[in-house]
Amino acid sequence: MFYPDKNFISTLSQAERFIFLKVICGLVAADRKVSREELLYLKEAALKYDVGAESLSVMIKTADKNALIRQARMIADRSKALMLIKDLCLIANTDVDLEDIEIDYILDIAEAMNIEAERVKDINALVNEYLALSERACLLLEQKTWM
Repeated sequence: MFYPDKNFISTLSQAERFIFLKVICGLVAADRKVSREELLYLKEAALKYDVGAESLSVMIKTADKNALIRQARMIADRSKALMLIKDLCLIANTDVDLEDIEIDYILDIAEAMNIEAERVKDINALVNEYLALSERACLLLEQKTWM
């Protein structure tokens, strides 16, 4: 799985960490279904962001799209914003169905951070290539997970 990078997370301010995790939780809550894969991703993210399971649960339950869009606008660094989009695309593509509501959510967050829809499409394609390669590596190496 393409989990958040601890080294990257260390470059985020405390406020940016909160926004990243909250926006990620908003995506998980968007379709009102939390898949096993999304749950695994969130648990790993919580560990790397140093957030407890209870706080994570509250973030998911209280996710408000309009508030999250306003918070996403505070991510001014383009490279950080692009990493957030990558994480959102990854989470959206880990479960069986990529819902329209998830696509809309990612595009709205991207727009709030001045990330072009075409760039989101390219990032999403890259994430899908990574997931396919990861799955193939697992099969070839007879492993459950890759990296």
